[in-house]
Amino acid sequence: MKLKYSFLYLIIFISILCPAQNSFIDNLKNQLNKDNTSVAEKFKIYNDLTEYYRVSDQYPTAEKYIQQQLKLAKNEHNNTEEVKALVQDGIIKLNKTEYNKVPPIIDAANAIAQKSKDKTAILYADYLNIYYNNTLGESENTIKLIQKILPQVEKLPTEILLNAKLNYLLYGIHSERDDAENATKYAQKALELAQKSGNKNMLSSAYSALAVCYSFRYEKTKNLKDLDAVIEMCKKAVALYQQFPGHVSPHAQSLALLNLNNYYLSYPTITPEIRKEIHNNTNEILTLTQHTTYNQNIQAGALGILSNLATRDQNETQAEQYLLKAEQLLLTQTPVYYHVMINVVSDLAQLYERQKNYQKAYEYQAKVTEYNSILYNEGQAETVKRLEAQFQSQKRDAELKVLTEKTSSLKKEKLLYIGLGIIGLIGAFFMFRSYHYKLRYSIEREKKLNTEKHDAEMQVKLQEEEQARLKAEQELLTLQQQKLQSEVLASQLHIQHKNEVLQQLQTKLSDTDINIHQVVKEENRVDNDFEKIKFTIQELHPDFFKKINDKARQKLTALDLKYCAYLYLGMDTKQIANLLNVEPKSVRMTKYRLKKKFGLDEHTALDTFFQSAFSE
Repeated sequence: MKLKYSFLYLIIFISILCPAQNSFIDNLKNQLNKDNTSVAEKFKIYNDLTEYYRVSDQYPTAEKYIQQQLKLAKNEHNNTEEVKALVQDGIIKLNKTEYNKVPPIIDAANAIAQKSKDKTAILYADYLNIYYNNTLGESENTIKLIQKILPQVEKLPTEILLNAKLNYLLYGIHSERDDAENATKYAQKALELAQKSGNKNMLSSAYSALAVCYSFRYEKTKNLKDLDAVIEMCKKAVALYQQFPGHVSPHAQSLALLNLNNYYLSYPTITPEIRKEIHNNTNEILTLTQHTTYNQNIQAGALGILSNLATRDQNETQAEQYLLKAEQLLLTQTPVYYHVMINVVSDLAQLYERQKNYQKAYEYQAKVTEYNSILYNEGQAETVKRLEAQFQSQKRDAELKVLTEKTSSLKKEKLLYIGLGIIGLIGAFFMFRSYHYKLRYSIEREKKLNTEKHDAEMQVKLQEEEQARLKAEQELLTLQQQKLQSEVLASQLHIQHKNEVLQQLQTKLSDTDINIHQVVKEENRVDNDFEKIKFTIQELHPDFFKKINDKARQKLTALDLKYCAYLYLGMDTKQIANLLNVEPKSVRMTKYRLKKKFGLDEHTALDTFFQSAFSE
């Protein structure tokens, strides 16, 4: 269930021990500084502290403990703990979208693990590679890598938590695909393993995961019994904070409470008991997050829920106060969390519309457009970074494959030479007296010829492999360029459409008799249609407009080109009229003029003409 202020997908998962900022975490720090603390205990404390600060988004502090753990691991020549520290470092850099810094860390972890030949070290190095692929959106490759190492992890009773993490990753991938069956299977497996591991934060995450899985069922049936099952899982996650003091972080508890409140809002009727619990949960969220950093998005979500309740009570003034406070909170965080901000300003625009305060409704609707544009640009920049990282990863894998094949070939060649040498020695031993000089000459000549032949074959093979690699790189770069060109085309059409909508809305605001609710509703409907068009037009041929201009007998205007794009997508007259906010008659006239410009007769359909033009 994708609720408006839900944070179920804010984090991939919360794992290992993540205690609250209380005597429990202080005790770990004190124990770390004691002289009688063993090296093994220190490594465990470093892992716990690093995990705590990492999942709390306090990356500088986490990195400080990572460096201390790396130093101790090198001094003690403990390769496994060194790999674990590198894995934490790589995950932090992935969370900070510093993709280019991660491959060297993966290589270092793999080199140390292979050198140590320790199974645990190798599995943790593999886990970092899995996390890397999952972050880059390589879900199919992630599943293959997990399925490859999962049987080995299951054989290690000491790595129950790592097993739970891998199953949780599989749950996350299938839940993103709305594959309820597989998502539920892996979430239940993660829950069983989390219970065995004793890690309460992982257990909290597993309960929340099952809540998401059960929400898929509720969305289909709308049966309140299914919603009750969702609420039950959320309550189990929330209860862990009181049952195991200090073992569940305030950050994790705040998210669990926020998810529970969001699901409560799904009930058709909010009873006084539920209303009271929502208020209590919200107060607890605000209390838990008041002394932590980077929590504005959670606090804004809590205020959004209170605004929702006030709106249900028709208390518009209180709802407005909650939303304005949420907006101000989000503006104090850098960078601004635009996903939540868009929801807040959108709710404010609707609130002012209901109050007939059209000026403010217009202002906040403009903010929605502005923040959507910023979010879109950020998404584009993130996509470019991710594509570059994917390209480098694929290039790296290809080079590694070539090196592996070359190493294997050299080993075979070495063995072949050894075999030939042994055969030569045996032959020389038996034929030494009679054929000494002749045999020696023949062997040397044969070796030289074989070596020259092999060198020539290897040179040809290397040239072929280099040409294939260069061709693959060129094809990948071409695909990336085409994708970016398509995205720019879609973005330009989207921005032009939104500018026209805002201009029309501003013009209509000057008319006091305008029904603003009807206007916004109509534009929202057009927006929905345009979103579908946007995803379709991203697949357009990059040379679309050039080919269209080449086939036209008369010069085409910018509006003509826009009509051509819509017709190529298979849109009918009514859809085009709605998008351009014109009468259907105007669309039919434009189509008639376009036929003339392309020299088509009245029996030839424009959409058929465009489709056939690009199938050539």
